[in-house]
Amino acid sequence: MITLNFIYPAQSNIKFEAMVFPDGQPHIKMDMASLGSVGKSSRVRILSRIVSSNDLLLVLLAKNVLNYEGFDQVELHISYLMGGRMDRVMQDGEPFSLRVIAGIINAACFKKVLVFDQHSEVTTALIERSYPISNHDFVKDAIADYMGKHAPKKYCLVAPDGGALKKIHKLSQYLGIETVIECSKVRDLKTGALSHFKTATTDLNGQTCFIIDDICDGGGTFAGNAAMLRQLGADKVVLVVSHGIFSRGISINEVDTIYTTDSYRSIEGVSCFEMGKYLV
Repeated sequence: MITLNFIYPAQSNIKFEAMVFPDGQPHIKMDMASLGSVGKSSRVRILSRIVSSNDLLLVLLAKNVLNYEGFDQVELHISYLMGGRMDRVMQDGEPFSLRVIAGIINAACFKKVLVFDQHSEVTTALIERSYPISNHDFVKDAIADYMGKHAPKKYCLVAPDGGALKKIHKLSQYLGIETVIECSKVRDLKTGALSHFKTATTDLNGQTCFIIDDICDGGGTFAGNAAMLRQLGADKVVLVVSHGIFSRGISINEVDTIYTTDSYRSIEGVSCFEMGKYLV
């Protein structure tokens, strides 16, 4: 498979130069000669973080070049998809952002679209010919790394809210970890304030708790859950998130260790795994 790699340009089979014109328009020059005599029937995959509108437009421009060059087996592999959290109309006067972005991607007619750890199943329901890539291998690697360094005797998985709960039981089966702690919270949609962190568990008895989720933005959910887990007797709290935004920094109250990937951006100061291993 031929790869046009926007995440790790040095690893791209198709050499390219991406730029932004003075008016803000993204542009790309792709050196198709760098492919040599590769046949036009070859599969091509575009690897991209779609963090901004410019990222999305760059992908579409690249697809346009490949169309003109006669490649018709073009896939899009997305490490992070902007708008993924806006998977419905939250409040009156707000857009259904994911539907808009999905419509743009659909118009490009990719042969296949893969999305790493989508926020909800709405993503692959809206994007045509799309398939999810689970976080299972990433979480397995993160937990194995932590175990190798600390070797806790007792540990469990933690779903921090209802959204994470939909995925965590499949993950627990994959990992062979039977103990799963289910948590809940209340979010004020107008202010974003979080409150009422709850769990049915009454005593964690010195366990190491691995909180598993797809996205860490400000970290408020995880700070609230970590504080609650500590009160219930957790020894250590480890956060494992696929997409690390960390808009308020990488220090989260009551969280001892953080694992993430560079799906959104490369993060210093935490254990950050490269996406290349998982985005296939």
